[in-house]
Amino acid sequence: AATPVAPPAPAPAPTWLTMDAALSQLAAKWEVEISEGEGCAEAAKRNLRCMQTKGGLEEIRKLDRPVIIKLRDGESLPRNVLLTAIDGKSATLVGARGSETISPEALDARFDGSFTTFWRAPRSWREEVREGDKGPDVDWLARRLAQMNGVKKPRENQPLAGETLRYLHEFQLAQG
Repeated sequence: AATPVAPPAPAPAPTWLTMDAALSQLAAKWEVEISEGEGCAEAAKRNLRCMQTKGGLEEIRKLDRPVIIKLRDGESLPRNVLLTAIDGKSATLVGARGSETISPEALDARFDGSFTTFWRAPRSWREEVREGDKGPDVDWLARRLAQMNGVKKPRENQPLAGETLRYLHEFQLAQG
């Protein structure tokens, strides 16, 4: 009689992070120290803005920055880890006990689509821009939207209009 073979054990996950610990580690990647429990409010005082959204690994690759992601682990609720690098061959996850490298396919199978990252606002940042506005913040926004959409960088000091405005509306719709 054949001896039953046990299925392979799943790859060990890095030890999960609380959201406070994850935000603190993410801020450290930006060379900013925030107190646990202060999170996004504390980061904003240091000119870092939180972006909490849902998307896929391709969106994260395009952002090209560390992110906090939520991973599913069986039946439990999704848990936080820091994703510090991802390319076509590997993804590096950081938890409370160090880092682990896994394949993008293994990551995608456990990733719930939720992620959080920081971005640094330019000095002249306005909380709201309108169609036709110009300035360094509109230029920054136009460059980031062009990068995300894989198109040529726009000229400086152009009004918020045309293709850039369309990309902005599409981005806003996708974010809910």
